[in-house]
Amino acid sequence: MLNKQTAINLIAQMISSFVNLGIGFLLTPFIVNNIGVESYGFVGLANNFISYAQILTVALNSMAGRFITISLYQNNSEDTNKYFTSVFYANVVMSVGLTVPLVFILIFLDHFLDIPEMIVIDVTILFGIFFANFLINIISSVFGISTFAKNRLDLASWRNISSDLVRVITLVTTFSLFIPKLSYIGMATLLSTLVAVTLNIIFTKKLLPNIKINRRYFELMKIKEILSSGIWNSITQLSQVLSKGLNLLISNIYIGATSMGVLSVAQTVPQVILSLFAVLSNVFAPQLTISYAKQDKEGMQNQLLSSIKILGIFSSIPMAILFAYGEDFYSLWVPNQDAGLLQILSIIICAGFTFALPLEGIWNIFTAVNKVKQTSLFLLSNSVLNIIVVLLVLPFVHDSMTKLLIIVGVEAAISIIRSLTFLPIYGAQCINIKLTAFYPAIFKHALSLIIVTLLSVLVRNYLTIDSWFTLILAAFATVIIAVIINVITVLDKNDRENIVALVKKRGR
Repeated sequence: MLNKQTAINLIAQMISSFVNLGIGFLLTPFIVNNIGVESYGFVGLANNFISYAQILTVALNSMAGRFITISLYQNNSEDTNKYFTSVFYANVVMSVGLTVPLVFILIFLDHFLDIPEMIVIDVTILFGIFFANFLINIISSVFGISTFAKNRLDLASWRNISSDLVRVITLVTTFSLFIPKLSYIGMATLLSTLVAVTLNIIFTKKLLPNIKINRRYFELMKIKEILSSGIWNSITQLSQVLSKGLNLLISNIYIGATSMGVLSVAQTVPQVILSLFAVLSNVFAPQLTISYAKQDKEGMQNQLLSSIKILGIFSSIPMAILFAYGEDFYSLWVPNQDAGLLQILSIIICAGFTFALPLEGIWNIFTAVNKVKQTSLFLLSNSVLNIIVVLLVLPFVHDSMTKLLIIVGVEAAISIIRSLTFLPIYGAQCINIKLTAFYPAIFKHALSLIIVTLLSVLVRNYLTIDSWFTLILAAFATVIIAVIINVITVLDKNDRENIVALVKKRGR
């Protein structure tokens, strides 16, 4: 199902993702306990402000990897250097241009947001460091392309692990030695970014030794070529901001800082799940792009179908655990918060993942074949509809909990519709296969999730979960159940025979 390098990339990305998951799992309650849920909400909000600014930068940087990779595998070193150099200088200019509006936002931040008076300065410093971190990421982003272009995402995984460890060490040290402040979170993030940038530069010199940043390679036409495709990814980014990034801001404005903090905590696990599968699906992106550069259409189809099977096998595990043991998890993780409410919010947010997670790899196809316009416009229409419905309904609701449920529920409903209609149909059309080709995988996964969740609920009924040990034990039981059910429902006969043969071969 996978070639050797893709398998290595997948394993490395899984390790990196689980390290990141572990760090987030340990740090979130640590931060919440030290600074409070209300203050913690501003960390998510600061990240959302960065996502707003990324709308402008995504147009260039989201497609740069594609153009550089294709020119590299078409043995056009001149074009490769031109794309690389042009993107670097364009990013420098863009970061300078963004500095002015970001500084303006900082100066008047307390006029835009509902910030408790006692933490106005700390929140402003947090936003300032996050903005500086964002500008550094823009300038250095082109150096992160080398691991993608050479299909060495395993190196990118070790880079992520290294930067994550720097972040957690810095955060724990500052929170332990000094009075906890939000600004320390920004400081830890900035240091981890500097480590990642340094490693990216080292990897670029190692993997792409012929790449040189030289002003003579700069061409405005190369920038225009990338932007002509990438502008649609900016629209996609705008759609994501409208559907997800504005949730905390709307909560802050229409409900209050405390409810925003609750929603920020509730979004953590679903965002981790989605991020995990986005990372795993990206493992297949380099090979898909390389196959497209070589005009290997059959290879692209096989790689995409493999990604759907593999993601389908894993996808029911985290959601079944959340659905069955969510309240127990939140009671242990953030004991001072309403665990029942957090579970309800998380389940609603995750509802759309039921059909979407196995198909995460399809998004790579749109970039590889340079057909991002239709997806961007469709996502934008979804997001505008989401915001319109939420803003029309909220003024007529007075209960804070109901408002939170509306904010997450409307987005989940639209996500389910998108996953059952546009994504599988247009994805199939882009690689010229039957339009219904992906529906068996969708419904197989949905069936698998239902079965695994029901069996996990039975486990919960027979096992008293009152400690991390019993929760881990229950989760382990769900993993075993999910593997068995998924092998039966997701894999076909040939896949099962290949796995048995591989196990027998390893056993000899």
